[in-house]
This record gives sequence, structure tokens and C-alpha cells, in this order.
Amino acid sequence: MHRKSIAGWLAFVLLFSSLALSQEVKEPKDFRTTDGGTFSLGMRTTGSFFGVDGNPGFGFGGQFRIQLLRWLNTEWFADYITTDIGGMGKREDYHIGWSVMFYPFKFKQKWFQPYLLAGHCFDYTRVTAYSTATIDNSDKTQSRWSAAAQIGLGTHFHIGRRFDIGLSGQYMFHLGKEIHADIIDNAGSRELQVETHQGNILEGHLLVTLNFNVKIADLWKSKKQ
Repeated sequence: MHRKSIAGWLAFVLLFSSLALSQEVKEPKDFRTTDGGTFSLGMRTTGSFFGVDGNPGFGFGGQFRIQLLRWLNTEWFADYITTDIGGMGKREDYHIGWSVMFYPFKFKQKWFQPYLLAGHCFDYTRVTAYSTATIDNSDKTQSRWSAAAQIGLGTHFHIGRRFDIGLSGQYMFHLGKEIHADIIDNAGSRELQVETHQGNILEGHLLVTLNFNVKIADLWKSKKQ
């Protein structure tokens, strides 16, 4: 990761931490135990693994959450993920979608809160070849729009009343066309071959997301549990 990116993330974490601490002083409400109505805003970093191309990707994004009930939360997110394809090209994925988060268990401790998640998103993928590569002997850039569904597991680690860190893993199933990028040996010359075809519902990739969130509002004045 570049130094500027690291500095940006550190500044973001410090900003969120200070906001959470200041809000905790002003507002005694404990958002960790609520009937619903909590509005959260946050940022995230995402890794994409085990895709059909076999190359890991990394990116960043943001989300907001609206908790409907004690056991039901919603998350609305956007991600931008880039993947290096053997130094011969790159893949860019844009995700925008939503997830429903279920809290099946109620623990006595307030700092740990696991959940199940399921959701849907729209995604745009663009593969760009560098000058030394070719894509089916045609354009150096190919793209497609598609949709996907995701299921997975995650947990919140509550730091104070308003600030939390989250970690989740989810598998994303592509529902439309998919782009595959492979490096092949063509008469001793390495080329980037890209194929676009109708996706198989079993094809997809694992997303691991680390997120930072601040609970900034109680939309309908929920009560403590």
C-alpha cells in the first residue's frame, strides 16, 4: 500500500475516533443495545480472493447502516476494487448494493456482536491491457455490467458507545455476464486473453471487508434492551 494511502487511512481513523469520543461525551445513549433506529456512517477496505482469474484484488469504499430492529440491520455500500493481472493488465470492479444483517444471538457482553448477512449488488467490471498485452486481438479495454448476490458472516467490535470496527467475509455470486482474464503462452509470447460469457451462478469471489463506523443518530428514539 502506498504511503499516501496509509497516511489517509490513519487520518480517517483518528478523525472517526475523535468524533466518537466527542459524541460520547455529549450523548449518553448507548447505541450498542438498541431496539432499532440507529444510523451509522463508515468507510471500508475490501480484499477480493479466489476469483475465477486467480488474482487477488484490493480496494476501498464506504457504507451507511440503518438498523430496523434489535436483530435486524441494513447496510448500503459502494466499493472500488483493483486487481493486477500478472503485470500485463488490470481489472477494476465497482460494486454498489445493500445487505441485510441478522443478529441471531444476544450476548451479555456489549463489545462483540456476530451476524449473518445476505444481499444484492450491481457491479461494473473493466479489464484494461497494458501496451505489451493483447485482448483477443481487439480493443485493449473490455467491460460489462452485471448483478450479483452475496451471503456471509461478520461481526462488530464495539469500541465505546458510538464507534465500532467490523470484519466480514462473504461470497459473491455473479448473476449476469462475467469477464475472465488469463495469461496464455502464444508461440512463446505471453498474451492477456479475455473472455466474456454468461456467468455460472457458482462462479464468484470471496470478499473480506474491514470497516470503521460511527453511529451518528437515533432515527426513532429507540429504547435500551
